[in-house]
Amino acid sequence: MKTLVLLACLFSANLLQAQQPVGSDQASVAFREMEIFNLTVQGARADAARHTTERRAEQLARAEFWAKANKFVSLWTDFASRLNENQTVDVKLARKLSKAFHELETSNGWPVRVESLNATASEGK
Repeated sequence: MKTLVLLACLFSANLLQAQQPVGSDQASVAFREMEIFNLTVQGARADAARHTTERRAEQLARAEFWAKANKFVSLWTDFASRLNENQTVDVKLARKLSKAFHELETSNGWPVRVESLNATASEGK
């Protein structure tokens, strides 16, 4: 019985000690300042990583657009030279040229006219 009472007292003392307010001693203040500093540094690192990711995505999109543009120009040059040499239209090359232009037109780097955006927005209303 005495052991049970002693265990109950120790247990309740630990509970009461855990419920004491956080002290304002120098160690706890320094610890909180260190936590705030670490959170700030982590936030800055996350922002830098996000910025780097966005920049790489833009570079990738630009490179893809230029690759599609170069493909179209190459096909257009071939098409024009064959047309001038043979005085006939190469249908297979014309289809490839059309497909390349469509891919270029639907890519992210293709300029969009403001009037067409306004017309699309007004049709949706």
